[in-house]
Amino acid sequence: MNDFTQESVSFGPFCLFPTARVLHKAGVPVALGSRALDILIALIERRGEVVNQRELISRTWRGLVVETGNLRVQMTYLRRCLGDGEQGARYIANVPGQGYSFVAQVRRPDSDERHRMCSRNRRIIREQRHAAAGDIAASRHP
Repeated sequence: MNDFTQESVSFGPFCLFPTARVLHKAGVPVALGSRALDILIALIERRGEVVNQRELISRTWRGLVVETGNLRVQMTYLRRCLGDGEQGARYIANVPGQGYSFVAQVRRPDSDERHRMCSRNRRIIREQRHAAAGDIAASRHP
């Protein structure tokens, strides 16, 4: 992963933290599956370039033999999660017969923006842990 994507990158209303494997939309974590996240990270690392299907499959399904249909399913899921194509938003382009390219402008969020997102993410995680602990305690004492 190059230096630009090590910490975080923003595009549209999204901020990606590749090392933490977290994607935020307007400061709120997005529930994104691990394969879709692998694809997104790979595309952003090589933004503006065409990443061929074989490379994406190799990176996303390490050591497994899968059909290109699996990649298409994950790409459809990823685009839906990003709202790609909605209200003029365009993040991923399909290059027929070659692969995919991340086409959105990517920027590094400033430190204030990163701090707000990290703080919100930590609060959400604490709330989820607290709720889960309450669910476990309630299930032990019906």
